[in-house]
Amino acid sequence: MFWNKKREQQEKFKSLEMAICTLLIHAAKADGKFEDQEKKLIRKFLIELEIKDENYLDELIKFCIKKEEQSIEILNMTKEIKKLKYEERLYIIELIVKIIYSDQQLCHFEDRLLRKISGLIYIEDQDLGIIKKNIKNDVHR
Repeated sequence: MFWNKKREQQEKFKSLEMAICTLLIHAAKADGKFEDQEKKLIRKFLIELEIKDENYLDELIKFCIKKEEQSIEILNMTKEIKKLKYEERLYIIELIVKIIYSDQQLCHFEDRLLRKISGLIYIEDQDLGIIKKNIKNDVHR
């Protein structure tokens, strides 16, 4: 049946990897655009997170794009991420901020999404502010 196929695909990927990938895609689309530069960054960040198998990576990204298009349950995606250590959660937020600033702008939709995700994974406002400031300064150099 069709629901078994969907379950098999989901079980193929690690839930944390799906959560991170889907959130990165969702953040990239928050301004209404999903550009090649953002797609390349997502791929780069996933490789940095130790996903080295090219086929697996391609399939994960395709799956997460479809998952994000169908419906994004930010609460469900953040459940896996908030289990990480604080420093690891900060790193995920940093990746999301880099995706958002890849076009050198921060629109109000992106900012609202960033604050929502940060709150759901228990990131302190002060730490979020520092990350945003540092990345914004790097982008505008």
